Amino acid sequence: MDNLMRDETGLTEKEFLAEYNPADWDRLSVSVDTVIFSIDSSLQNENIRKLDEQKLTVLLVKRDTHPFMGKWSLPGGFVGMSESPETAARRVLRDKTGLDHLYLEQLYTFGAPDRDPRMRIISCAYLSLIDRSKYSVGSSDKKLQTAWFEIEFAKGAEEIILKSCDVSLNIPVKSHVVQNGKIKTDTYTAEDGSALAFDHASLILEGLLRLRGKTEYTDIVFNLMPEQFTISQLQQIYEIILGQKLLTPQFRRQIASKVAGTDSYTREKGHRPSQLFMYKGN
Repeated sequence: MDNLMRDETGLTEKEFLAEYNPADWDRLSVSVDTVIFSIDSSLQNENIRKLDEQKLTVLLVKRDTHPFMGKWSLPGGFVGMSESPETAARRVLRDKTGLDHLYLEQLYTFGAPDRDPRMRIISCAYLSLIDRSKYSVGSSDKKLQTAWFEIEFAKGAEEIILKSCDVSLNIPVKSHVVQNGKIKTDTYTAEDGSALAFDHASLILEGLLRLRGKTEYTDIVFNLMPEQFTISQLQQIYEIILGQKLLTPQFRRQIASKVAGTDSYTREKGHRPSQLFMYKGN
């Protein structure tokens, strides 16, 4: 039923909408950007008696147009008039990286007035976690260059370091306390975003903090893991994300209810065979 209530000017809702002019208000553009984390397990350790090194990585795209031409950025693009932000994020990922059917969760909304030099653009950022062994990255646009960057960000560190081949990007980070109502929260900010395009340094930092926080109370880490893994490999991933070493006996107790042993074992040179485990699921 139509709303027949009248406002202070005497208009019903139908009459109000008929006279409403969107041009009376400044217009905003909305974009999406996606922080895609994965684990690189291909790094060989020179000491054959130690686990091969694993690294947390983030997928970046090199911009081939202005603004910030030649700089690395997160995969992103504009939201169409008939799209939801999540639909747009999945479309952009397919177009720019070839990735589809990914785990996605909304990360944060970035809306600083000067975040984009073209116009007023608000970005709805998403977080994605993938097992790289299951996906192949490649854009339909052959000119678009993508690369996985290794991440170094220890707990309490004063910078994030991103490395890929001969490229190294440093993002200074400052920790401080924020008063939110009655609650004081330790937080971090990216002090200089010039290493990447737009404010994408802040987006990556926010993604790392979200991943670090959810790792402590959810099973989100298993989105990064292969189907089968050793407990030592899993612990190494937790340590990379949390930015600190963990006590092995305590870690094994904490994850015991989340994993199930298989009949398979590793057969790596220089190592004693280790049992492989799988995630139990919810």
